[in-house]
Amino acid sequence: MEPVWEGMCRELDQLQQAWESFSAGILNFLPRLLSAAVILLLGLAAVHLLPRPVQAMMKRTSLDPVATKYALRVVRIAIWSLVAIMVLDKLGVPVGSLLAVLAAVGAAVALAIRENLANLASGMVLLFSKPFKAGDFIEVDGAAGTITEIELMFTYLDMAGNMRAAIPNTKMMTATIVNYSAHENRRQDFDVAVEYGCDLDRAREILRGLADAHPLVLREPEPPRAEVRDYGDSAVTLMLRVWCRSADYWELRFDMNARLLPALKAAGIEIPFPQMDVHIHPADREEEKAAEQADWPPV
Repeated sequence: MEPVWEGMCRELDQLQQAWESFSAGILNFLPRLLSAAVILLLGLAAVHLLPRPVQAMMKRTSLDPVATKYALRVVRIAIWSLVAIMVLDKLGVPVGSLLAVLAAVGAAVALAIRENLANLASGMVLLFSKPFKAGDFIEVDGAAGTITEIELMFTYLDMAGNMRAAIPNTKMMTATIVNYSAHENRRQDFDVAVEYGCDLDRAREILRGLADAHPLVLREPEPPRAEVRDYGDSAVTLMLRVWCRSADYWELRFDMNARLLPALKAAGIEIPFPQMDVHIHPADREEEKAAEQADWPPV
């Protein structure tokens, strides 16, 4: 009986020692756990409170709303990353080794998605430099349309015919972009061909009168002008130069094109078709007859 009793006593002693060791470990780990919980709660509060003053400050600037949204997202990600590192450090996780592993993985991922990262960086530059904004009508690499969204990866254009184009931001950074909405007013020129025998002063007067009477034509920064542009093979080209609001550009162009021809015809000024006059001199005709007689009769 004694050996059995001694064995049970030894097992009880070992169980008591294990419990005491476990209790001591829990008691030693408990302050770390409480510290990590406090840091986590403070981080949660910071994520909700810190972006508010940042957002209020950005609203006072001229940043695009999309840039403000992504800047706030970056602030939240930075706060959560810092909180996660501090919590893991308090729990005894080797943060240095973990960061080294994450850096190696991040480098491999960056090589795999370098084009996407280039688009991401270009999108951030576009949002903060603001060469154009949502609602502008632009032309880039042959695609023309109104900007609807500027995202971090792509810029979206609504094109004529109810089509949408998604252009990578790296192309938006390197291509030549024409922004038709950059200024409030735009200038446009109308070329009108008239016959050589017409009264040019009268034709210019008619063109200026049409522009002066049109409600969409502006008088500033320059009043309407009608001048002789050049002399073509079969017509004289007159140029009517007017200024208008950018929003009225196409409405004015369509309306003026519809009015120009009837107004000139009513004044007896014709818009000629391309033509070529061929003159044959008598001497040339006699040489042709002599050549024909020399070849007659045919061999």
